[in-house]
Amino acid sequence: MTEYSTICALSTPRGKGGIAVIRVSGEKALEITEKIVKSNKKITEAEGYTIVYGKVFSKEKEIDEVLVSVFRAPNSFTGENVCEISCHGSPVSVERIIDALIENGASMAQKGEFTKRAFLNGKMSLTQAEAVHDIIESKTDEALYAAVNRLQGAITKPIIKIREELLDLLAAIQVSSDFPEEDIDTFAGGELIGKLENIENQLIELKKSARRGEALNSGITCAICGIPNTGKSSLLNALIEKKKAIVTDIAGTTRDVVEEYADIDGIPVKFGDTAGIRESQDVVESIGVELSYDYIKNADICIFVTECGRDLTDEEKEILEKISEKDHILVANKTDLGENSKEGYIEISAKGNEGIEKVKKAVSEIIGTAEHPAFIANERQFEAVVRAAESIRKAKETIEDGFFSDFCAIDIEHAVAFLGEAEGISINQETVNRIFEKFCLGK
Repeated sequence: MTEYSTICALSTPRGKGGIAVIRVSGEKALEITEKIVKSNKKITEAEGYTIVYGKVFSKEKEIDEVLVSVFRAPNSFTGENVCEISCHGSPVSVERIIDALIENGASMAQKGEFTKRAFLNGKMSLTQAEAVHDIIESKTDEALYAAVNRLQGAITKPIIKIREELLDLLAAIQVSSDFPEEDIDTFAGGELIGKLENIENQLIELKKSARRGEALNSGITCAICGIPNTGKSSLLNALIEKKKAIVTDIAGTTRDVVEEYADIDGIPVKFGDTAGIRESQDVVESIGVELSYDYIKNADICIFVTECGRDLTDEEKEILEKISEKDHILVANKTDLGENSKEGYIEISAKGNEGIEKVKKAVSEIIGTAEHPAFIANERQFEAVVRAAESIRKAKETIEDGFFSDFCAIDIEHAVAFLGEAEGISINQETVNRIFEKFCLGK
């Protein structure tokens, strides 16, 4: 299969439904679709952005009634000729239509291949293509809105702006090097450092957005931990606003980690109710304790739960020691047992649903607020911005050390290249393939 072959795939979820949409893209998309769809109007003669009604046939047998949406290159999602066949949502009908398309010259699309072609054909930048994936995977409203903003260029625009500023600097440095009589020292010592500092600050602001961007994209894991019978399961149920974990007065009820997502200020937070941590002769409970420690180790945030009206036990002090270097929240539950004398604890009654909003607010504060309109969404983008910022820092140090401006040009060129990688302007094929392999089939 070549990059320019005509491809097809189901673009709606698999299974039974009212309708299903099969996408066909490539130079011969209209011709191949016309071979299997009989209608009063030829698909190859249809104008772009029009719909043709017809019936799909395979080996002289009618398969289904369909509507074919026609998009002509370059005015389509992929930039190629595209047909989107809307058929009844029967798995059998979908399979037979795809078989007919393949029999007439189409190839089965790979994961993310439609969006990959959109990127390769200049319909979107790499960060915008990744935003398509993030829209599909979004778990909260804010995650969806942020992904849509990225699709519209919220990250692309500032990165391209910074890259263009750097290219202008390189051009100015080249002019100064070619014409030394134009007072290169004045340019190098003053104006250039100011421009580099401004660009460095812009990159730092983008870096700051990474944590919330990652949280929006991938979610945050929050472990609820403590000794048995402190109300961890009740707290989980209160945070997610439904009865997920079993709540009893019997210590050691939770043997495995009980997980559920909740929307905390737009961030998908996966809360995990871990088994109460204590020494136990019960083999199953001991395994649960080991799982708890593993979960706590890998969690982004920990909520430590103890009780009001008493001091911490030695076991609780040991748990606190283990989570001391992680982001954590201290909670004193069961306010009916007495006053809490421990400092830094949020007092709650998980059973009475009191103080739960304070716990949610503490989680939100750790994650960070939406101070930046554009969020770096993944590690690839973050790494590119970090390396670009480091290159600018080196360029600035070169000038501050008294060297001429052309000595810092190589570091500025590196920054330009890193930002180019972020946007897919300069990126190798292997990386491109790896990115689009994460997409679902049909997108």
